[in-house]
Amino acid sequence: MNIAFKELKYYKFKYLLIGLILFLLAFLVMFVSSLAQGLGKDNISMIENLNGDHILVHEEADNQINQSVLEDKDTKLAEDNGYHFVSMKMLRIQEASAIQLLYSDDAVNYLVVEGHEPKSDNEILLDETLSKTYAIGDTIQARDYDDVAYEVSGFVEKSMYAHTSIGFVTKEGYKKVDENVTPTFAVGDKKIETPKHIDRITKQDAMNGIPSFQAEQLPLNLMVVFLFVISAIVISAFFYVITIQKTKEYGILKAIGTTSGKMITSIIVVVMTIVILSTVIAIGLTFVIGQFLPVTMPFFINENLVLLLFGSFVGVSLIGALLSVFKVIRIDPLSAIGGE
Repeated sequence: MNIAFKELKYYKFKYLLIGLILFLLAFLVMFVSSLAQGLGKDNISMIENLNGDHILVHEEADNQINQSVLEDKDTKLAEDNGYHFVSMKMLRIQEASAIQLLYSDDAVNYLVVEGHEPKSDNEILLDETLSKTYAIGDTIQARDYDDVAYEVSGFVEKSMYAHTSIGFVTKEGYKKVDENVTPTFAVGDKKIETPKHIDRITKQDAMNGIPSFQAEQLPLNLMVVFLFVISAIVISAFFYVITIQKTKEYGILKAIGTTSGKMITSIIVVVMTIVILSTVIAIGLTFVIGQFLPVTMPFFINENLVLLLFGSFVGVSLIGALLSVFKVIRIDPLSAIGGE
């Protein structure tokens, strides 16, 4: 241990540069991964907030929940099994291209971050990404309905479907665009047998049903994987080469009686110190930057991904260091220091 810290102090500039490179690699992976996760949230956050594991949709909707319509004969089946109904309708508005107008009877969980829930038929609760365009008390006018307008009552934590913000209204508010409040789909926890024209799907099925979701996530996830692989190769090579370059020093240590175990411990301590500090700083900086990014920017830090990143960097660094351990163990002190 003492050898390791003396080495870090003596070669501080070299290890500082290596730490900087590791920091940049970790930060790049974290930032790109968070952008990919953020784009995914813009597609599926509303589905994630559904209050149930099973969704009933019409078979012709092809798992696109906003394209489904439940018939009257299907609502009784859903009600008897504790399912909640959701009514969704695309609504073009003035300042933004469109929103998904939504009414549900406790089928969607959401968190109000500003203002309050709609209490009358002329109020609407918008997704927080629209807070840059609207303020509480503003009126939004529907393009396709001359007499339909809503007053913004507040904003909810990100709730979007297919890159379209959700607007929550009361039942009476929804009647302004659909007098019958036609159920689009139903959400529940119970597995039930359904008629042939009704599909019971999972949340994941509904996510995959969004055309843009798979098209975006596949290339983005591949990019993140490639970043992980490239970073792993670079990190492993760094520590392997650095260890091999110190063959003479290890030979001298062996010649004066230092055991292989102490040298291996020193290598691991040096590697883990640099990697852990660099990665933790990169993760911390990503969290800090995420706090200052506007809500309109697709950016989401997945805690599981953070743990995966940290574990991967530590793991591949350790592998790179251990690859050189066999070389250290077999070092002949005499030949290492240039003797006959």
